[in-house]
Amino acid sequence: MNIDFIILAAGKGTRMGGNSPKVLANLAGKPMIQHLIDTVETFHKAKTSVIVGHKGKEVESSISSRKKINYVIQKNQLGTAHAVKQATTLLRKNSVSVVLYGDAPLVTRKTLNKLVNSATSGRLAILTYRKEDPSGYGRIVRGPKQNIVKIVEHKDAVSKERKIKEVNSGILAVKTTILQKLLPLIKNNNAAKEYYLTDLIEIANKHSIAVRATLCEEHEVGGANSRQELHDLERSYQKRLAESLLAKDVLVADTSRMDIRGSTQIGKGSFIDINNVFEGQNKIGKNVHIGPNCHIINSTIKDNTVVYSNTVIEGCEVGANCKLGPFSRIRGGSELTDGSELGNFVEANRSKIGKGSKAKHLTYLGDARLGQKVNVGAGTITCNYDGKNKHKTIIEDGTFIGSNSSLVAPLTLGEGSYTGAGSVITKNVPKGKLAVGRGKQVNLNKKK
Repeated sequence: MNIDFIILAAGKGTRMGGNSPKVLANLAGKPMIQHLIDTVETFHKAKTSVIVGHKGKEVESSISSRKKINYVIQKNQLGTAHAVKQATTLLRKNSVSVVLYGDAPLVTRKTLNKLVNSATSGRLAILTYRKEDPSGYGRIVRGPKQNIVKIVEHKDAVSKERKIKEVNSGILAVKTTILQKLLPLIKNNNAAKEYYLTDLIEIANKHSIAVRATLCEEHEVGGANSRQELHDLERSYQKRLAESLLAKDVLVADTSRMDIRGSTQIGKGSFIDINNVFEGQNKIGKNVHIGPNCHIINSTIKDNTVVYSNTVIEGCEVGANCKLGPFSRIRGGSELTDGSELGNFVEANRSKIGKGSKAKHLTYLGDARLGQKVNVGAGTITCNYDGKNKHKTIIEDGTFIGSNSSLVAPLTLGEGSYTGAGSVITKNVPKGKLAVGRGKQVNLNKKK
């Protein structure tokens, strides 16, 4: 059966602070609602409608999707049932409608499948979870054959009902034909004069439609309505991401002290020390060792490489058996070939480091191409910018760069050549030659 997802995303999110819609608050590197979009897109032939209100265009422009999404404006926020009603004309008659919330973004595909399967038999399927301290939450009251009779709000619950630990998530699934039949029967006979989707349960029971619970884990339906709740959701989610790595034979030093903000794959046998941040799309190979306090962004690191502490890698590819850091920074699409090394306070930008080449101390390599087994001495810089344009420095195989050299691009240093320490090299150096470009030393008598 087809699935039509309805995501409610019209809230202002006043308690979040700022002026952006609540569903755009960042969770693990992307807007909360994007997590839901990524999940629902895994369902074949599913259609998605997003109900927007406050700054709807901002919500629409912030969502990334491979499939078409229907955006529906809820001009006046008159309750959850009113929000769902805005999308009813877009729903397919031969579908199951699933109502989700943009500020409760972590429900899994597996759980949604269970919910949909429950609804396909003509039931109203409600997603519920058990909460150790259910104070303030609507209790699930079951009747004969485990049918849900009603949801009782905490303030209205009697002593026996308050002992119930199963609570309502708000997420539900039902055949679209049933939804379209029951939705108009919801009234706004309450103090807020709003139309509540939870009233469907009582209406369904009156129409002899079974209301059944699908239990899930609490972390799947945790929402965020304030900065504190968003913080707690982030920390809970990050811990689960780290624990999932442990299950894949990745050693994590402390699951509460690493962040994955995007999508990061890490191979078996790798070790992740404390306070590491992985941002964007990353692929880490097998048996990689990443020391503390590193920041890795949109990069690939291949097998058996060691990244020492406080190293930043952004938009780069690092080969196998490399060594980086501590305090290195590589960026701008730089590429480290297998077995190369960049050490303490070395920066590489738009550069390629050949197999077995090394720059181990206090060096800047900008727009540089290093061949194989090049040795770059401490304090070396490639002077690649002339004030208007960037120029390349080509250092061929086996070249030795003396400490504190300044290589003024455009420049080529031939295979097996050398530069003397403290040299400023402005002209090409032929193969095997030693280039010395320094001022003549003069020793003067000290004035009395």
